[in-house]
Amino acid sequence: IQKLKKLYHHRTKEHMIHYEWDNDMVQDFSKLGKIELKEVNYHNKTIPIIESSKRGSKSGEIKPLGVTVDDKSNNIFVADYENDRVQVFDSNGKYLYKFCDNEPGKMNRPHGIVIYGDKVYVSQFHGKRVNVYDVKGNYIDQFGNHGSESETMSHPTGLAVSHKNGDIYVCDLYRDVVFVYTNELKYKVSFGKSKLYGPKDIALTQGRIYVLDVGNPCVHIFNTDLSYSHSIVSRGSDGQVGYSYFFTLD
Repeated sequence: IQKLKKLYHHRTKEHMIHYEWDNDMVQDFSKLGKIELKEVNYHNKTIPIIESSKRGSKSGEIKPLGVTVDDKSNNIFVADYENDRVQVFDSNGKYLYKFCDNEPGKMNRPHGIVIYGDKVYVSQFHGKRVNVYDVKGNYIDQFGNHGSESETMSHPTGLAVSHKNGDIYVCDLYRDVVFVYTNELKYKVSFGKSKLYGPKDIALTQGRIYVLDVGNPCVHIFNTDLSYSHSIVSRGSDGQVGYSYFFTLD
């Protein structure tokens, strides 16, 4: 489609949101056909692209590392990593608002972001926790920074939420595990210690858990009982896993 440098993305029912780390650009490959800007051909369909925002620290400018979409509003939520905030844009790329600048919800290198219901979960890579907000940016709570050493986060990255029970899965890049917390933000379990070497991102289906491991590099696949199933491994050309940073499932 286009040659993107470091490409991360998030898929919803109506949108494929991409962003480029090197260019600080958010692009929306929308299936709605409502955006009359530059177009590309994607799977034999003409699909518009929007470019949301530009590099910088002012409102509406981004230095991002995470992105998700609120399926209710179609608003785009960007984890603005270097600016320690989340910025929100509408589906046309218009800047709406940002959060959060003040304690106790102050951010410290927001990395992963996911929306579940009316809550926004944002991992804090240097904050060693996950912050929870409502979709308007009001701080609600945080988790991952209390308990024993084995129950606390070091450098959390990718997030996913189970639609079955609301459990929250959090990759920890330096602890080499995936933490699981209940929807009440209580520690439940961790897994992957003997398999993972730098878990960066995670995706869930009804029957499998997919973990992107940047240390190996590969994608490890676990069963829903957290037992290891198999891996997609090796580096190289088509059909092999290279140095990927994020991924998603169709």
